[in-house]
Amino acid sequence: MSYSILIDFGSTFTKAVVVDRSERTVRQTFRTPSTVGTDASIGLRKCLDAIRDCIGPSALAEADTTASSSAAGGLRMVVVGLTPSLSLMAGKNAAYGAGAKVIRAFSGRLSDEDLIAISKIRPEIILLCGGYEGGNSSWVLENAEKLASCVTIQSPVVYAGNSRVAGEIRLLFTNHDQLCILADNIIPAINELDIASSVAAVRDIFMKRITHMKGFDTVRKYVGDIVMPTPAAVLEGVRLLAEGTEQQKGWDEVMLVDMGGATTDVHTYAVQDSLEGVRIVGAPEPKAKRTVEGDIGARESVNSLIEAADMRRLQSISGLSEDEIAACRDKRLAHHDFVPDTEKEKRFEQAIAMEAVRVSVRRHAGRIYDGYAEGVLRIQKGKDLLHIKAVIGTGGPIIDSENPRRILEQALRRPEEKDILLPDSAAFYLDTSYIFYAAGLLAQKDPGTALHILKQNLVPLV
Repeated sequence: MSYSILIDFGSTFTKAVVVDRSERTVRQTFRTPSTVGTDASIGLRKCLDAIRDCIGPSALAEADTTASSSAAGGLRMVVVGLTPSLSLMAGKNAAYGAGAKVIRAFSGRLSDEDLIAISKIRPEIILLCGGYEGGNSSWVLENAEKLASCVTIQSPVVYAGNSRVAGEIRLLFTNHDQLCILADNIIPAINELDIASSVAAVRDIFMKRITHMKGFDTVRKYVGDIVMPTPAAVLEGVRLLAEGTEQQKGWDEVMLVDMGGATTDVHTYAVQDSLEGVRIVGAPEPKAKRTVEGDIGARESVNSLIEAADMRRLQSISGLSEDEIAACRDKRLAHHDFVPDTEKEKRFEQAIAMEAVRVSVRRHAGRIYDGYAEGVLRIQKGKDLLHIKAVIGTGGPIIDSENPRRILEQALRRPEEKDILLPDSAAFYLDTSYIFYAAGLLAQKDPGTALHILKQNLVPLV
C-alpha cells in the first residue's frame, strides 16, 4: 500500500489526514490540541502515534508526509498601493491568495500618520504595489523612500509594481539593511492581473518565518519542510475541485465558507465574465479568490459580528430578545471554548452562523451599480459569483449545527438583491473532515487522488 500523511499545524489543533493512495481513500483523520506555542513536535507525535496504531509502524515509516501551517494566525501583512480600486485591491487578492492575513491597507501617498500606524502594527511583511508597466512611478518611488527611511519599520518588503523602477526600489531598501523581494507587476496593464509571482514571494517569506516555530527542528525530522500556509493549501483544494483533472471533471464554480471563532474565510473559484451591457471597473478578479473577514467570528469576534449583522434578523432567527442575545454574546467572549449546551444557546449559535455567512459572502461578491458615463448603463465592481454551483461549509459553528443547510442558504441572493452577484440556487455540502487543506497538499504530488478524496468526503445536504 502507498500512504500519504497530510499534517496541518494550526493555532488551535494539529491535524492529520492519512490517505491510502492505492485505494484512493481516506484511511484516518486525527486531531489534537495544538502545541505550537510550546513545542510543535508534541502535537505531531500524538498524531503520528495514532497513525502508527492505524496503519502500522512499517507503513508509517514508508509513507510520504507533507505539512502546512497556519500557526500564529498566518503571516501578518500590510498592503500599500496607489489606488483603492486597482493596485490596492489587487494587492489584497495577492496577499490573501498567499495565505497571509491583511491587517491594514493604505492607498495613495503615505503620510506621516500612515508610517506611524504601520510602525505600530509591526507587520511581518509589506506588499508594495502600484502603477501599470511603463506608467506612473513617482508615487510608488516616494512611498518606497518613506518606508525605507523610517527607522521604526523593518519589515521585509515584496515590491510588485511598475518594473521600470524595481531595481531602484530594491536599492533603496538594501541601503537601509531591509530585505526587498522583487515580484512581477500585479497589474501590468488594464484588465490584466498577475499575482502568481507575488504569491510565491510571500510564501517564501512565510517558509523562512515558520522555521522559528518552537520544536521545528524536531518537526522537520518527521515531516520535512512545511510546504505552504494552510489557507493557501485550502485555496489549492478549492481550485482543484473546480477545475478537475484531465481524467476527472471538476465542479466548475464553487464556494467554500469556513467559520471559526475569530474569522470567517470565503474561498471561491469562478471565471470573471463581463455581463451583457455591463462594464467591469476596478482591479481584475482572480479565478481562485480568498477573503478573510476579521470581524466575523463565533467567539473572539462575536461582538463585532453582531455589530455587522442585522439585529432584527438575529432576533427573528433565534427568537431571543436583545438582552438574551447580549448574555449569549458575553458568555462566548469570556469562554472561547464554549460549546452550546441549551436550546437557547443553540438557537443563538445558529443565528450568528447564518448572519456570518450572509455578511461574509456579500463582502466577497461583486455588485452591479448604475453607470453614469455616456453609453454605460451599468458597471460591475468585484467578482461575479452568479454561476456558483456548489456551496460548501466547514468550521465548528456550521458543522455542529442541527440545520447547516439553512446556514449555507444565506450565500444565495434574495429576490430583492438583483445588484449582488451571488447565485440564485446551488447545491450544498459539508466538509466535516477538514479535507480541503489535505487535498491542496496532496494535489502537488497526486492531483487525481486528491480530487477523488475531496468528492468522496464532502457530505451533501438535501
